Amino acid sequence: MNSILFAKILIDWWHKNKRDLPWKHTKDPYKIWVSEIILQQTRVDQGTPYYHRFIKRFPDVFVLAKASEDDVLKVWEGLGYYTRARNLHSTAKQIVKDNDGLFPENYEDIIKLKGIGPYSAAAISSFAFEGSHAVVDGNVTRMVTRILGIYDAVELPETKKSIQSYVSSAIQTVRPSSFNQALLDFGSQTCTPKDPGCAYCPFNLYCKAYHQNVVKILPIKRKKQPRKIRYFHYLDLSSVNQIILHQRSKNDIWKNLFELPMIETDSPTIENPESLLKHIDIILNDNNTTLVSCHKIYESTQLLTHQKINGYFYSISIAKISKKINPSHYLVERKKVSNFAFPKIITEYFRHLKKTDELLF
Repeated sequence: MNSILFAKILIDWWHKNKRDLPWKHTKDPYKIWVSEIILQQTRVDQGTPYYHRFIKRFPDVFVLAKASEDDVLKVWEGLGYYTRARNLHSTAKQIVKDNDGLFPENYEDIIKLKGIGPYSAAAISSFAFEGSHAVVDGNVTRMVTRILGIYDAVELPETKKSIQSYVSSAIQTVRPSSFNQALLDFGSQTCTPKDPGCAYCPFNLYCKAYHQNVVKILPIKRKKQPRKIRYFHYLDLSSVNQIILHQRSKNDIWKNLFELPMIETDSPTIENPESLLKHIDIILNDNNTTLVSCHKIYESTQLLTHQKINGYFYSISIAKISKKINPSHYLVERKKVSNFAFPKIITEYFRHLKKTDELLF
């Protein structure tokens, strides 16, 4: 199927089936940029309320640039992949400093910005400035491999190049913003991973996968690497209505987010109880900690792209917490924990506590 016919059929379909999304009613590159970063690892239905919340709190690049990172992470809380939020913040400051707040207009300059790859650069340049670079994501890859009957693994450079070349040729014949949005809408609404609408698909006369009865087989993907399994033992150190928090700082998952003090082990259990007490002594800057009680009260898991986090939560009551705790930790009132940005596994723990003991919050 030649690319010109592909573009024509796709645009005709889109005019009748386009999605009404909030960021499609603007040409403001800032708002389009925010929406594209949110949608990098997030479904539209999940990302939409975050988009509204983010734009309300940071309506333009100047407000975002002036904000603290903690504030940005708090607004982003629960969305995951927090590097996206940090990159947004860093790039906003760069745009204000180096370009007086003006977002770059061409693809070559947009892709140089932190946190923006070929897909995001193509989307932003086309939606905001009608740049003619075609977007290629999982949806686009799926529909093109099916229509053209591509049996090579989609991770291969040659396969990616072939798909990119095809849609890049097609976009030259139509309005770029309409074409790119049509690509994304079609892949999410019709040419879906499971149970695609082949019977009413406008490409079913030309789709090789449909005629060869391999729609459920394509695209071909390599086997995923197994997730790394990690065991986090969280210590809910409390005295009266105070709690100790720790801000992650290492170059690891959830950087700069807050959490409870934590011990990571190679197994689901803490083999040596003495190591637990020693860790508490370090946190409290006290070599003679008096424990009132220690109980495991909650377990949870969080799946990341390449990791599975198993969390075990211990309620540890202490006779007294000195204000001279370890400098990397913070002593805060329990009722104020909502002011901090946490990874999902910690947020779920606090929700569990709220359900079981309303007096703590």
